Amino acid sequence: MDQHQIQDRIKMSIFRQDPKATAYLFGSRARGDFRPDSDWDILILIDSKYVTNEIEDKFRDGLFDIELDSGQIISAFIYPKEYWTSTLIHSPLYKKVITEGIKL
Repeated sequence: MDQHQIQDRIKMSIFRQDPKATAYLFGSRARGDFRPDSDWDILILIDSKYVTNEIEDKFRDGLFDIELDSGQIISAFIYPKEYWTSTLIHSPLYKKVITEGIKL
């Protein structure tokens, strides 16, 4: 499975769980300076007020299937959109995603 196929599968998996989610690829995969063993850093923003275990499991289950098929590690960060745009707006993670992120 090549890079584009993995990225497309990640995107499909996320939007299958929540069509209203917003997702970004960031980190070395987004910058293009990744190594073969680099993970996939994915930010998932949802409309829910909280990220429950049930919500998190739904996203992670689909992403885990991609990990098994591709042999790649996917690191998913899941936050409510409201929390992302208020509390996390001054965080290093926010700045990294805004600077280098690719919207999926």
